[in-house]
Amino acid sequence: MNAMQRSAEGTYSNSPNSAKFLVRSSKYFYGDYLRLQMGQQFYRHMQTLPQIMKTGKGPTYEKLFADPAEADTYTRAQHNGSMATAGSLNKRVDFSNARSMLDIGGGSGAFSIMICRKQPQLSARILEFPEVANTGEKFLSQESDEVSSRIQYVRGSCLDAWPESLGKDHDVALISYVSESVPHGAVPMLYERAFERLKPGGMLIVHSFMVDDSLDGPLLGALWSLQHVAVNADGLGLHPANVGDMMKKAGFADIKTSEMIRGMTKLVIGHKPA
Repeated sequence: MNAMQRSAEGTYSNSPNSAKFLVRSSKYFYGDYLRLQMGQQFYRHMQTLPQIMKTGKGPTYEKLFADPAEADTYTRAQHNGSMATAGSLNKRVDFSNARSMLDIGGGSGAFSIMICRKQPQLSARILEFPEVANTGEKFLSQESDEVSSRIQYVRGSCLDAWPESLGKDHDVALISYVSESVPHGAVPMLYERAFERLKPGGMLIVHSFMVDDSLDGPLLGALWSLQHVAVNADGLGLHPANVGDMMKKAGFADIKTSEMIRGMTKLVIGHKPA
């Protein structure tokens, strides 16, 4: 992506992609993600990837996010990009009849915030690590009372027993950017627990970096999955068919797949039988 372009008169300006994604006032601003999360965190961790691939041992998100500074940097970096993606999700999925949502590993709260902005009937509970929740609550404090009063953080790890305070009989469970960030053996458990917390007819939305079922691309989906291994040594790449199979084994039906971020992420949505 060229950052600048030169006119025939010799003046310089931002290229279209830079103007769209790297200018802070842009609706699609993604600069914090590149500057903070990638530039300050993941590039550093990627240096250990060869050793992780050889030994199967490496850091985990739980250890990374136990550090308040690391958790704050990651969460602030993620927020802007996730807000844009959450806006797209709102257009693709009908939340109009939903009253209650679980946001598992919801990070900065971007998805819950955006969905609650657009759906005034909806409330959300976010399960997240304590230090991440601390930063997420700062973003919540910037929202109107009408929105922030309907969103609540529940501190914990999705890999531990889910707190009773998460509630049950929810209409929606959202698991975004999480299935690729936990040990692969734990993914079925996440879907099973989501099934238990949903009411009959409830919907599970899985959004993650995935490759196609043919396993031959797209390249960006594969590369983003690979970089997660640097902080999740027991993770495996995902594709819609294996995510759908795990959802079916958890009890979900009517499973449908679509592309979300072109060439990078996909949505797999299933329903708990009524």
